[in-house]
Amino acid sequence: MTTAQAPSAAITRVYPNYVTILLFSLVTCGALVGVPAFGYWYGYSWLDWAMFGALYVVTGLGITVGYHRLLSHRSFDCPALVKAGFLVAGGWALENSALKWAADHIRHHANCDREADPYNARRGFWHSHCGWLFVRDTHADEKYATRLKQDPLVMWQHRHYLAIVLSGLALTFAAGFLYNGWIGGLGCFLLAGVGRTFAVLNSTFCINSICHLWGRQPHGRADSSRDSWWVSLLTFGEGYHNYHHTYQSDYRNGPRWYNFDPSKWLIFTLSKLGLASSLRTTPSAGA
Repeated sequence: MTTAQAPSAAITRVYPNYVTILLFSLVTCGALVGVPAFGYWYGYSWLDWAMFGALYVVTGLGITVGYHRLLSHRSFDCPALVKAGFLVAGGWALENSALKWAADHIRHHANCDREADPYNARRGFWHSHCGWLFVRDTHADEKYATRLKQDPLVMWQHRHYLAIVLSGLALTFAAGFLYNGWIGGLGCFLLAGVGRTFAVLNSTFCINSICHLWGRQPHGRADSSRDSWWVSLLTFGEGYHNYHHTYQSDYRNGPRWYNFDPSKWLIFTLSKLGLASSLRTTPSAGA
């Protein structure tokens, strides 16, 4: 009688995502080398810094309010024109189309801290911060994108995502060029385009990494999510992450009046202007 052999353990092959690696390498080199080098040799104008600040706010809110609270969690509704504005602003952040971003985020909540979690913090800081982007996703599941694919504006943005990204970068060059010619265009492109993109990317990444590794868990310990008030300062209120994981559909991440959450303030203001409706809250969670 032959002895049955135990099946060999499955080997998970990791395939690098070379396009993403190249893109992020260019952005990182441009931000960490190109931006300071240009500043040393030529300096930056008030317009460059103003564009940096304005686009940091616009693109950051495009992600937190548009991609995250509106599309991923349906925490409020808004007219098509307002949604289109958020989709363009979010696209300028270079964080993928709303279809892909929101589908990944929905999967994150459904599988938090498990193998199918795209930015699983159990795999360490580097993986959850940005390393997950550099390998091909072997756990992608179309079911998380089903609802999103039924939204014509989401699909419009997905089809024209590259053009939207390029339009945001072109805007910075055009503004600088009109102000101070070719040197002004290059400076504004580097600081408000490349540098700002690097800053927004990494502030968003902090939610996936820092807010799952360090901080308080006052609202529940069902997963690794944590509150970090200082991350909220960088991410327009997204740092109250333990609250968010506990009450996912609430349009507020910081529920109390003193919580720094510009995203909820924007949504609330839009509702008062008749540009947002059906704001979802969790009364028992505090106000």
